[in-house]
Amino acid sequence: MMPPKLLISILLLLGISSQLAKAQDDSLSRDMLQLKVEDMYSQFNNSLLNQQVTIASKKIENLFDAPFSASVLTREDIRRAGCTSIVEAFRLIPGLMVAEQSNGNYDMHLRGGSNVIRNTLFSVSANTSTLVMIDNRPIYNYYLGGTFWETIPIDLNDVERIELVRGPTSAMYGPNAVSGVVNIVTRQVEDQGVYAVANVQQGINQTFINNASLGYRLNKKWNVIASGNFQQRHRTQTSYYNYQRNEYVELSQFPQAVLDDIGNAYPNPERAMQKYGANAFVNFQPNAGTKFSLAMGYQDSEVQKAYSENNASPLTTALSRSHYIDLRGNIRKFTAQFSYQAGTQEEGVGNLGQKWDFITTDGVLEYDINFKNISIKPGLNFRQAIYDDTPYVDVALKTGQFNGRRQITTFAPYLRGDYSLLEDKLRLITALRLDIFNFPDQPYLSYQLAANYKLGLNNLLRLSYSRANGSANIIYTYADRYLPNFRGLPFDLEVSGNQNLKLVTTDLWELGYRSRMSNNLQLEVETWYAQTQNFANFLLGDAFTRVVGGINRTIVPFQTLNIPLKTQQIGITLAMSYATKNFQLRPYLTYQNTTLFNSSESNTVADLQKGIGTKTQHTGTPTWFGGFILNYQAKPFNFNLNPYFFSEYQFFSLQNPTYADGRGRGTIPAKLLINAKISYNPMSSMALFVNIRNALNNQSIEFYNTDPVSLMFLGGLNFDF
Repeated sequence: MMPPKLLISILLLLGISSQLAKAQDDSLSRDMLQLKVEDMYSQFNNSLLNQQVTIASKKIENLFDAPFSASVLTREDIRRAGCTSIVEAFRLIPGLMVAEQSNGNYDMHLRGGSNVIRNTLFSVSANTSTLVMIDNRPIYNYYLGGTFWETIPIDLNDVERIELVRGPTSAMYGPNAVSGVVNIVTRQVEDQGVYAVANVQQGINQTFINNASLGYRLNKKWNVIASGNFQQRHRTQTSYYNYQRNEYVELSQFPQAVLDDIGNAYPNPERAMQKYGANAFVNFQPNAGTKFSLAMGYQDSEVQKAYSENNASPLTTALSRSHYIDLRGNIRKFTAQFSYQAGTQEEGVGNLGQKWDFITTDGVLEYDINFKNISIKPGLNFRQAIYDDTPYVDVALKTGQFNGRRQITTFAPYLRGDYSLLEDKLRLITALRLDIFNFPDQPYLSYQLAANYKLGLNNLLRLSYSRANGSANIIYTYADRYLPNFRGLPFDLEVSGNQNLKLVTTDLWELGYRSRMSNNLQLEVETWYAQTQNFANFLLGDAFTRVVGGINRTIVPFQTLNIPLKTQQIGITLAMSYATKNFQLRPYLTYQNTTLFNSSESNTVADLQKGIGTKTQHTGTPTWFGGFILNYQAKPFNFNLNPYFFSEYQFFSLQNPTYADGRGRGTIPAKLLINAKISYNPMSSMALFVNIRNALNNQSIEFYNTDPVSLMFLGGLNFDF
């Protein structure tokens, strides 16, 4: 089998050479390409206010008419802005709070909602409520929920657009779309013949970002694409924040007892990320009503991020290697999709029990029923996640996290309805889904109800109510670990899961307004009120004694339990789009205010009751965040400015109760990032560029005691033919 790195290099060379050859051999082709690019820019400007979206209602429609709070980010948006990764591109979408932990590694939350459970594990405070998909294939991580961004096998060269719905969407896309859903739509070969894309950029901190795609459309029926990507990024420093010393120090200055405890947790202290992926896409469309798509790929990654606790420093090393296959088919009114992903992950290198194998499968079957102005879409969905740590731990001594081959399954029938009346001025949308899990044994009903009303052709009011739930995960359900003399203390820690947890659930009311104020200007306002409950967390119980190996041992239980915490959030997002032939401006701003009810500062069963009846202003999410995109084209140059900012917020770590001096509580200062890209097109299919991220060199941290984020200066070239 060809090594993935070699495959990526070959794709890069083929993509560049094919475009150079075509550009040099045929001046007429160059003229036609130039005309095509000009048409593309014109089309982009005209369609900026009339983008198409499918994620909001599972059908192609104008974004202006979408029934829920939705956004679309196109490949041209991403390319012009100079985004260096898919996750960084989320900063261009209204309503997303994105913080960088180390070079290229991010924490993302939709409408905020971060760190609502105080003084807990990094993995618990991570975003577990947003469902992320690639071409409708869920890439959710069932270990503890959320998305491991570094394990995404595709890169920016593969992206056609990113679609997002803000707000509970489980009724249409299944559990875990509690705060919203993101769908990354991949590119396809549009014109007959060769398709090639190559992007190469290099920057400071040993940052190398290279990706390429090579495709071919044989005829109207067949097209194929092969793609590869490689990223290498160094950290902005080699020191780590040390809890005990309350400062950033080199690893050699860590207490020896800590180093002995965490083992080889940092095999490459200078490395923030090294990852590569390879993908193949095959599309077959024998006629207008039938289409089959096959995608497959592989990824290998090593990153340093804040996820796994090691009692030494927030950053830990994570390794992942996985492959996937995804088959989709549309036959007239039937739609079917089956996906499979498998691999090995190690989320805390140096921590015993942090490695496992996994297999996830997802199957969907839908049927469209249309009658006049009524559309009904029934469907069935089956999901399964299998995690197995037995090859890497001593099951008898319970040195793993769950010590076995564990399984999460979901089966769900669902129904979506869409009804237009009053000469299409009023549109009513409803979606219902019943999820049946292996754990818990209680079924969960999620639903969405929405009404759109058009005030003429250029104004639209929308009102919706939604309920969504999460799913069980492996750790909360199956945790089973025994730690004798935990961290040198005179007791043993016994960790256990809970198969009867209530699933986190969100109810949301949302009111939105869209207006085409002119041919060039569009305004959108969305306000919401959300309530979330049924949070879960690991809690320390009362110590007891038990005979172990003939000796009386003091045991402290650490069990997953539902906690009485409830949250209420109100918020508003404003977004505007203004476009002329050569100029685009899109500002966006989000305000959110979250209140915590029954919040406890201690993660112990005994102290949990002390929080009941309390009402606390949540400070773990920025109150304000947003930015704008400004693009100006003066051929052959293109100038793009895309600032991003967030207000001050606090992080309450697991270490907070340990230290009375507050070192476990971090204040992340307000930050403004100025990002800019200047491109020069010497020929229609080639661009040379300078890319500046964080131009003000504001080196303040964006996440609790992780790496300071410094100026990133990159240069590179892009081919797109």
